[in-house]
Amino acid sequence: MKFHIVSHTHWDREWHKTFEEYRVRLVRVIDDLLDLLENNEAYKSFMLDGQTIVLEDYLEIRPENRHRLSKLIKEKRIIVGPWYVQPDEFIPSGESLIRNLLIGMEIGKKFGSVMEIGYLPDSFGQSACIPQILSGFDINDSIVWRGISDEDIKTREFWWYGLDGSKVLNHYLPLGYENAKWLSLNNERNEEVIKANIKAQEPLTSTGQILMLCGYDQREPNPDLPEIIKRLNERYEDKGYKFVFSSLEEYVKEIRKEIRKSDKKLDEISGEFRKGKHMRVHGSIGATRLDIKKLNFELQSLYEKYVEPIHSLTLLWGFRYDNSLINKGWKYIIQNQAHDSICNVCTDETHDEMKIRYNKAKQIGNTLISDRLQEFCTKIRLDSNKGIPLIIFNTLLRPRKSALEVEVFLENKEFTLLDRFGEIVDYQIISTEEVDLNDFSIESHFMGKNASQKCYRVKFVFIADVNGYGYTTYYIQHKKYINDNKIFILNGNILENEHLLVEINEDGSFNIKDKHSGKIFFNQNVIEESGNAGDEYDYSPPEEDKIIYSKGKKADIEIITNGPIMARLKVTHLLSFPKDTYAKCRCEEMEESIITSYITMYKSIKRVEVKTVIDNKVKNHRIRSLFDSNIEDNIHYADQQFGILKRQNYLKEVEYWKKDNWQEKYYPIYNQHKFVNIYDGEKGIQIMNKGLPQYEIIGKDNPKIALTLLCTTDYMGKQDLVNRPGRRSGLHVKTPKSSMLGKFEAEYAISTINSEMEMNFLAEDYVYPLYSYMPVSISENGTIIQDEYYPLVINNEYIGTSAIKKSEKGKFLIVRFYNTQNRLIENINIKYDSKIFKDVKIVNLKEEEIEMDEKYEIKNSSIDIKSLNSNEIVTLKFLLD
Repeated sequence: MKFHIVSHTHWDREWHKTFEEYRVRLVRVIDDLLDLLENNEAYKSFMLDGQTIVLEDYLEIRPENRHRLSKLIKEKRIIVGPWYVQPDEFIPSGESLIRNLLIGMEIGKKFGSVMEIGYLPDSFGQSACIPQILSGFDINDSIVWRGISDEDIKTREFWWYGLDGSKVLNHYLPLGYENAKWLSLNNERNEEVIKANIKAQEPLTSTGQILMLCGYDQREPNPDLPEIIKRLNERYEDKGYKFVFSSLEEYVKEIRKEIRKSDKKLDEISGEFRKGKHMRVHGSIGATRLDIKKLNFELQSLYEKYVEPIHSLTLLWGFRYDNSLINKGWKYIIQNQAHDSICNVCTDETHDEMKIRYNKAKQIGNTLISDRLQEFCTKIRLDSNKGIPLIIFNTLLRPRKSALEVEVFLENKEFTLLDRFGEIVDYQIISTEEVDLNDFSIESHFMGKNASQKCYRVKFVFIADVNGYGYTTYYIQHKKYINDNKIFILNGNILENEHLLVEINEDGSFNIKDKHSGKIFFNQNVIEESGNAGDEYDYSPPEEDKIIYSKGKKADIEIITNGPIMARLKVTHLLSFPKDTYAKCRCEEMEESIITSYITMYKSIKRVEVKTVIDNKVKNHRIRSLFDSNIEDNIHYADQQFGILKRQNYLKEVEYWKKDNWQEKYYPIYNQHKFVNIYDGEKGIQIMNKGLPQYEIIGKDNPKIALTLLCTTDYMGKQDLVNRPGRRSGLHVKTPKSSMLGKFEAEYAISTINSEMEMNFLAEDYVYPLYSYMPVSISENGTIIQDEYYPLVINNEYIGTSAIKKSEKGKFLIVRFYNTQNRLIENINIKYDSKIFKDVKIVNLKEEEIEMDEKYEIKNSSIDIKSLNSNEIVTLKFLLD
C-alpha cells in the first residue's frame, strides 16, 4: 500500500471566532509557512484548504510578502484553490457557486497555479449539482467527506454523476480531513494512526492508495513531517508500505493510473449525499438564523437578476460595465457563503459581521442600478406627448405577463396608464400619500432653502406585459381613469381569479380550488408552533414536546384592499406559546404572540402570495406553515440550484438510525431554492418562497409540506439532543441573537400546478419580479430609437435563467440558462439581435470556448437547440460590435 501524506490546514475564516480574530492567527501561520518552505526543501508542499481568500486576507496585512508567496504557489509548494471560500453546497445559488470558483480560480492563476480538484472536506452534505459545476470548470475529480454512507458505496472511488450526465471521479474521505493530524515523532502514536487508517480505508480502496491528511482547523504545518515520513518508511519497510510526502493532485494522479491499469469498473452514483451515519451533516441546519439566510437570498437575487442583467442591457448601447465593482459586491456575498458562515453556526459577533458584508453588497448593487438607469434612460427616445414614462425591465430570458406593484411620485392623484401604443391599461391604486419632494433633496448653503414641491406618492398595481429579456415603456397621463369593471377579486370570504378560487376559513387557513382541474386543496397555511431543544446546528424537539396549531382557532380577518386587479387580506392570529423550551420539556409559563399573514391575489396570476409577520416573544421554538397536499404519492419535487430534483417523502432509515448508532436522525427535512411541490403527473400543489430554504415532508403516502418560517435557539452547540445524541457540535457558547426576538417577515406563495412546465415558470415569476424605473427627466433626442427593446428571447417555459453578464475578459455578453426539468427537453429556440451581436459561441463555466456540437444551429438571428439533457446548463458568449 502507498500512503499519501498531505500537509494542510482547514481554515474556517470565521466561526466561533470572528474573521479578524482568526486572521491574527492566519498571518502568523503563513509567516511561519513561508520561512519553513524557503528553508527546508524536504518540506514538499502545504495546502491552504482549497481556497484562495486566505491569500487576500494575508496580503492585506503583509503586502511585502506577495513575491515570496507567488513564487511558492507557482512552484506548487503552497497549494491554493480552486474555491474562493470553502462553500456550503445547499444554501448558495448555483450561480453563486459558479462565481465562487470563477473568482477563486482567477486569483489562483494570478499567483501562478491553482489546484484543479473539487476539494470539499467539510461541507454539510453534498449537493447534486456539484459534478456538473466542477465539470464546467474542467475539474475532473472531487474529494468530499460528509453525507456519504457505506450503503451508498462499495469503494471510496466512484463516478459521481451530475443530473445532466456529466461526471467526476469522486474520492471519499471516510475519516475526514484530519486523519493524520496526530502524526508526530512518537512511534507508538504513529502506529495507532496508521492502524486506524488501514482499518477505515483498506476495505474501501480498489487501488492500494491511502490518503492521509495531516492538518486540522486553523493549524500550522507540522515541521517534523519529512522526518516522520522517513521514520515511517523505515518502520514499515518489511510490510511493503510506502509513505510519501504528497499532494491531492499527486494522489489523484496515482488513483487514476491504478484504475486504468486494473480496468476495474467503478460504481456510478448520481444525486445528493446527505446521510449523517458516519459524520454529521446537520440536516436541519437550513433553518438557523433565517434573517441572515433571507439576506443571502436577497443579495444573490439582486446581483444575479438585477445588477448584472440591467448593466448588461446598458452595455449593449456603449455604457461601461464595471466588472470590478460588481465583483466586489459578489465577493462580500460569497465571503458569507463559507459553510460555517451561511449555515449560521457561529457566534453573534460573527453573524453581525455577516450582516455588515451583506449591507455593503446591497449598497454597491443598489447604487450601481440607480446611477446606471439614470444615465441609460437619457438615451432612450421617449415621447413626452404620451405622458410620463414608466420603464419596466424584465431580467429573465423568457416573456412574462406579471403583476407589478409600483411606487411613483405624481402631481395629480388621478391618472391614466397607457402602453406604448396608447392603449389604456387597467390598474388599481393601493395607497396615496401627499409628500414634499424637498424632503428627499439636499439643501445647499449657497442656494439656501429649497422651495416646497408638494406631490403625491402613489402606489398602484397593474399587469405588465414584457416579451423577453429587455424593457418596455408604459406612460402615465394626468387625466381621470374610468374603470367600469365591477368584478372584484374578493367577494365575501372568497378570493377568485381566472385560475384559482380560494376560500378563507375562520381560523385563517384557506382552501384552494384549481379551476382548470376542479381539484380542491384543503388546509393551506396552517400555523404550527413547537419547541426546539436544539442548537444552531440542528433543530431537535424536547423529550416531551407541546405542539400548538392555529387550526380551529378563530383569527381576526381584515380587508386591506380589494379591486379588479388585486385583493389583500390581513389575517391575525393571537396565539399563546410556552416562553421557553428545555431539554426535557417546554416551559409551563405562556406568552401571547401575534402572527399576522397578509394574503394577496392578483388578476390572472396563478398564485396566492403570503407575507407572514411573526412578532416573536419566546425562545427556543420553531414556527412552520403547513400545506396538505391532498394527493397520494411517495415522492415530491424540489428546486435545487439548477432545476428540479426528485426526492422521497419517506426515508426508511428513520426507523433504525438510532439502533444503528447514526450520528444524527435521518428524516425527510430538506433544503430547497425557489419551490417544493407534490405533483402526481396531472395535478399538484406548489409552495414557493423568498429566502426560506427549509421544508419537511410529513406523512408517507398522503404528505403535507411543512415550510419553516422561524427556528430559534440560544446556544451554538448542545449535547445529547433527541435528534442528535452524544457530543455537541461547535462550542457551548451563548448566542442570544439566534433567539430572533422581535419581528421577522417570511414571504412565500402557493399555487396549484397542472403540468411540469408550470413548476419553474410560476416560481421564477414570483421570486424574481419585474423591475420598474421612472426617469427623473425625459430626453426626446435619445440615441436609442425605441422605447421597447428585447435583445434576447427564449420563449420556452422549461428554461431557467442563471446569468446575463459581461464576460470577465474581452467584450462579450455571457448568457447562462438551464433546463429546469429532471428529464430531456427538445426544440429550444433563442432569438437574438444580430445587429448588436456579431457572433455566438458556446463556452464552459470558465468562459472559455468549447466546440459547438451538432445539436446547435445558428442562423438568421436565431439559435435552435435540438435538445437539452436533464438539468443541463448552457453558457453562450455573444460578441458585441
